[in-house]
Amino acid sequence: MKSLTAIFSQISKVSLYLAIFLIPLFFLPFGSDVLDYSKQVLFLPLVFLSLITWFFKQIGQERIILRGNKLLYFTFLLIFILFSLSTIFSLWQKASFWGWPLNVSDNLLAFTSFLILAFLFANVFQNEKELFLAALLFLISGAIAGLYLVLQLYGVFVLPFNFSRIPSFNSIGSVYSAAIFLAILFSLSLGLVFKAKNPILWLLPLILLTELVLIDFKNAWLIVFLGGLIVSIFSLTDSKERPRFGWLSFLVIILVLSIFFFFFPLRFSLFPSLPLEASPGFLLEFNILKGVFNEGIKNILLGTGPGTFIFDYSKYRSPLLNQTIFWGTRFSTGSSEVLDWFVTKGVLGGISLIFLLCLAIYFSIKLVKSEDSFGLKIGLLTSVIGLTVAGFLTSFNFTLWLAFWFLMGGVLFYTSEQKEIGLSSSSLRLVFSFLFLAITVIGLVLLIFQGQKYLAQINYSKGIKLSQQGEIDQAIAHLQKATRLNRSVDVYWRDLAQLYLSRANLLSQESGLKPNRTRLINESIREGIKSLERAINECPVNVANWNVRGFFYRNLVGVPKAGEIALTSYQKAAELEPASPFAYGEMGRVYILMAQESKKKKAERKAEEQLSLAIKSLEKAIKLKPDYAPAHYLLAVAYDQQGKREEAIAKLEELEKISPQDIGVSFQLGMLYWRKREIDKAQKEFEKVIKLNPDYSNALYMLGLVYDKKGEKEKAKKLFEKVAQLNPENGEVKKILENLKRGLPATEGMGSSQPPIGEMPPEIQR
Repeated sequence: MKSLTAIFSQISKVSLYLAIFLIPLFFLPFGSDVLDYSKQVLFLPLVFLSLITWFFKQIGQERIILRGNKLLYFTFLLIFILFSLSTIFSLWQKASFWGWPLNVSDNLLAFTSFLILAFLFANVFQNEKELFLAALLFLISGAIAGLYLVLQLYGVFVLPFNFSRIPSFNSIGSVYSAAIFLAILFSLSLGLVFKAKNPILWLLPLILLTELVLIDFKNAWLIVFLGGLIVSIFSLTDSKERPRFGWLSFLVIILVLSIFFFFFPLRFSLFPSLPLEASPGFLLEFNILKGVFNEGIKNILLGTGPGTFIFDYSKYRSPLLNQTIFWGTRFSTGSSEVLDWFVTKGVLGGISLIFLLCLAIYFSIKLVKSEDSFGLKIGLLTSVIGLTVAGFLTSFNFTLWLAFWFLMGGVLFYTSEQKEIGLSSSSLRLVFSFLFLAITVIGLVLLIFQGQKYLAQINYSKGIKLSQQGEIDQAIAHLQKATRLNRSVDVYWRDLAQLYLSRANLLSQESGLKPNRTRLINESIREGIKSLERAINECPVNVANWNVRGFFYRNLVGVPKAGEIALTSYQKAAELEPASPFAYGEMGRVYILMAQESKKKKAERKAEEQLSLAIKSLEKAIKLKPDYAPAHYLLAVAYDQQGKREEAIAKLEELEKISPQDIGVSFQLGMLYWRKREIDKAQKEFEKVIKLNPDYSNALYMLGLVYDKKGEKEKAKKLFEKVAQLNPENGEVKKILENLKRGLPATEGMGSSQPPIGEMPPEIQR
């Protein structure tokens, strides 16, 4: 039995070692989230295996040996309870529990796994050597991940995947999150190499420092400086041994480097170029926090729920962001993990996190002041302080949370007191067996569901790739499978609805009469509507669901009630994202399409009312974002349909200055000039469009009419021949070519001077 107990003990330790070593390096290329979600998929079974084998060990030795610090355990339990309550009252409970499709590193399942990791550190590792090995593996893993990042930044792509062949990709997260992670590991490494007898250990801090120099991120240097400063102070105050000159010289170099790069963030020619990364500023996040707290006592105490920051950002972000290139970006995290906790877990969650950080610093200082103060203990102190500072400067991804709970586990290990409970009593054995059985069943169920959800993500990712290749039917099949495997993810249903709409559009464009085509079109539309309603039922607070619903019904304008449903969808989107001009712009687009339908039915008065409403909506969009090109363009369209051609032309001329590369704007302006019979101006605009897009059929067609009008028959003929090549089944173009060959005007006997290709400008129809 003793040998079996030893085997369980070894399995438990190896599982922890694997989790610590693999997570910073691990990712899977199959799903749409190749980093954090992949790490969670690996992390859960490794932690669960370690926990279960620890239980088996206790049963085998017929006694429970618990090690830990009561105050830390109490704090862990308190935070777990608050986190659970925040999940229960979340804006989206399922995603706050599982993570995907929200912030995968901020969910109850991952948080519970991290708590178990810290518990296992204190109860699986038996001595400092085992903890030292865990720290060493963590440092080696981080150094390898940092090396891979540096190679990526230099354009040396060692992996064959398409997503990995961009300089910013790495196995940790964003480039700057990776820099923070490496800085924390560097602080930890200082403790490992202090008085180290093995010179090979010095390779780790040197490699990490080199990687930090090449990345050169200001906030990372602040963490490095604090680590070097703390180690220097304790080195100078060590009463047992005189400080070594070489060691102090190394610390001085660290301090000088960190100060220099912090105040002079220079990019030398040998350094790789870094990608642009953005996050909400502190002031913006404070405004979001204020908006969340204004909603009531629940949000003040428990926040909006783990992972829900993206919804808070959409609802409360400042309209001032519309003046930047990030106006359409929705951030899933803020600029500070501590502030994020106040937003998503409320005052109780935020204060409990700060209390835990303060507690970890307090115990770390006590450890360093105790006998045998240096080594791993001072490494824990420096990295805990560095991570605390990082918590106020940046948001955490899965790897940074692993570092956080690794350090909490280390502090718990050193401050642990041992308590032994015998299992000789039948009642105690029954309670322990029941607890073991319950944890085993719950763990297995969670792992099964997690595997099922990951398979769903793989199918979703395959479906999206197929849709980009034009394989709509196969894409639909994969997304249907994704929804069967995981019915609670709104993005699966939302994108499935758009695929059904694409299929309906493709069927409607097929030439010739085919049996059951009308039935298939109607069936696709019905399935798309069902999918949309399912997405909204799963997450009604997600503005993306309402935007897609509006887009779906906007494409059905002409069908009874479609326009009205599109408008209500965009109105709801505007409520959830009031600072964005998008929903108001789309409402204007829908009103214009409804006005076109009203004119077809000879309801001129109704059409005029709808155009007036379109102008009001578009003016709201422009008020939010004065340079919002789609709203300016649609406003010109509305003026034109009202017969105010001069106002329409003035609006498009103004817009063309804002968006000179927008072919839709230039084409529409050319059309207005054509209708006004300003032929030279129309020619200039159509030529500009063709220069930007040589295969734009309608611009080729209209430029051909311009040349024909000006008597340049050969030029017109060449253009219409190209239009015929691009649209071989278009009979009207063939008729024009016959007229030109006979020396007649292009549209002789046709009565049309409009482009017949059936293509609306891309801003109106996707």
